[in-house]
Amino acid sequence: IDTALVPSRASSPDKGRNMLLALILGVGMGVGIVFLREYLDRSIQSIEWIERFGLTVLGVIPMVTGMGMTGNISKRKRKKLEGTAGPKNIRRRLITREDPKSPISESYRTLRTNILYSQADKKIKSILVSSPSPGEGKTTTVANIAITFANMGKRTVLLDTDLRRPVIHRIFDLQKDPGMSHYLDGRIEDCNSLVQETDVDNLY
Repeated sequence: IDTALVPSRASSPDKGRNMLLALILGVGMGVGIVFLREYLDRSIQSIEWIERFGLTVLGVIPMVTGMGMTGNISKRKRKKLEGTAGPKNIRRRLITREDPKSPISESYRTLRTNILYSQADKKIKSILVSSPSPGEGKTTTVANIAITFANMGKRTVLLDTDLRRPVIHRIFDLQKDPGMSHYLDGRIEDCNSLVQETDVDNLY
């Protein structure tokens, strides 16, 4: 029987080994989560990301201050903001009219030109603007594009087909009724009676 020896260090826990394992697992899991989120993220990251799928980019619009951020706030806060948003805040979206010399307005004019020349052999008579979820800037985009077309001297009709949350009438300070729902359910037979003139020349 050997004589008992006093151990120089504790046999358990092995702090050095545990620290090394924690470092490896922490870094490995962190990198794995980053790559997983990047792989599952289907949002548009850049122009090059779109062009990889063989799609043509018609234009890039810088974000208007105060717009396009509703997707990152809670529903309760969003309702509160919508309730307190007055006409002045809504009309700020019309940057092509309020500040026609700004870089953002020039971006909308560039988008208009690219749309016109995207199909040289065909005369474009209608444009549809949509998005997969709310708060992504459909109203801002379509209103400013309509103004740029009207500024060219083209008679432009801007049609709001959002039957749940129409906003176009508030932006241009127009009457909400009668609207598209009245025409679709047969209460109004003549669609020309729905057309209202705005304070922008050639825009209805």
